[in-house]
Amino acid sequence: MTVESWDPSATSLTSRHRVILNHAALQLESATLQLTDDEQALLRPTMVVEAEAWLTFVADESNASVEAWIKVLTLVERDFNGFEAGNRSPVLTLINVLKSRDALPVDLFTWIKTHTQNRFLPYGSLADRL
Repeated sequence: MTVESWDPSATSLTSRHRVILNHAALQLESATLQLTDDEQALLRPTMVVEAEAWLTFVADESNASVEAWIKVLTLVERDFNGFEAGNRSPVLTLINVLKSRDALPVDLFTWIKTHTQNRFLPYGSLADRL
């Protein structure tokens, strides 16, 4: 096992993040997500990574993967300590990715609303929409 350090100025996501998100996405059918402490530690800082980094990270991902990651990030923000992102949540960026691809599932907003405690999901802050 390798120990990775967190650089708060980091602006990119790595293949390790992709592995964690995909692993968590496979668990969406179960009642709860299970992430190791190491996975949580690596994923936690991504909740406040700039939108541009997320856009680059998902550029070649399928719509299904982006939708699954939206659900994973919604659940980790609710279920794990230290993942609260408020209006900086990457969920908002990923929703915009699906919108731009004209691939936003009709029921996704309802799913998010029933699974989040973040008052900014799924629409973002009012100030950002003005």
